[in-house]
Amino acid sequence: MNSLSAIMASPRRIVCAAFAAGMVIGATLPAEAGRQVHGGDVARLLQGRSFRIECVDGTQGRGQISQAGVVNVLYRRPQEQREETDRAVMRVRGVEICLAWKQFNGGGDGCYPVTEEAAGRYRLSTGPAWCEINAK
Repeated sequence: MNSLSAIMASPRRIVCAAFAAGMVIGATLPAEAGRQVHGGDVARLLQGRSFRIECVDGTQGRGQISQAGVVNVLYRRPQEQREETDRAVMRVRGVEICLAWKQFNGGGDGCYPVTEEAAGRYRLSTGPAWCEINAK
């Protein structure tokens, strides 16, 4: 009888170990997405490159960042038929990228913490509002 309980405990231990391993792996996955990065590192990676932009409000478009740090975007807001353009000068403040828009994102000057969501995909956010930049 003692050997039977040892045999029955073995599959249970395997299931528990597999569950624990799954919990550890699952807990580390969200930590990889949304990794805080330094704004200066991202600015250097994006300078001179084109990108796609998608925002939480449904705004989509494309743009380019010049070597001088000037951002030009062509975008379409949800429910709008025509595309709009805007330009901003990019500045870096620690983990934030600061942009002074004329009209995009409501216009004005704002600084946004940057996270890396995946290789070449960065999220600039303030609270629940965010836009993702996918480098080409």
